Amino acid sequence: MSTEETKAVVRRFIDTFYRRDAAAFREVTGPDLAKVAIEEWMPAQDAMWADRRLDITEMMAEDDWVWARLSRSGRQIGEWMGLPPTGKTSTGTGIGFMRVAGGKVVEFSALWDDLVRLQQLGGVVVPGGQ
Repeated sequence: MSTEETKAVVRRFIDTFYRRDAAAFREVTGPDLAKVAIEEWMPAQDAMWADRRLDITEMMAEDDWVWARLSRSGRQIGEWMGLPPTGKTSTGTGIGFMRVAGGKVVEFSALWDDLVRLQQLGGVVVPGGQ
């Protein structure tokens, strides 16, 4: 696959996940990752966040790896990191790492700035605490 084709797979992976389109998501996701995402990640996100959105702000690719700077937002409707639902909207940034093989995303991980999101929602960080 070309770099642009690999990036297109990642764009569809992100888009279909956040639209909760399980059938389309399976088309661009390896079976093991799709199972975890559809059975665990989608329901967990739906329980915690309303009006959620994820946008790709920048993307780089090399060989079968894609790195994307991500921007997310959502209104907290469920418990998140021990914080009860606030009804507040928060935004944040992160970096996603995806490996594409055979035209499908087969690995995904992300690093998020959860401290900023926690502060936006009114959470308090206690050093050495929970």
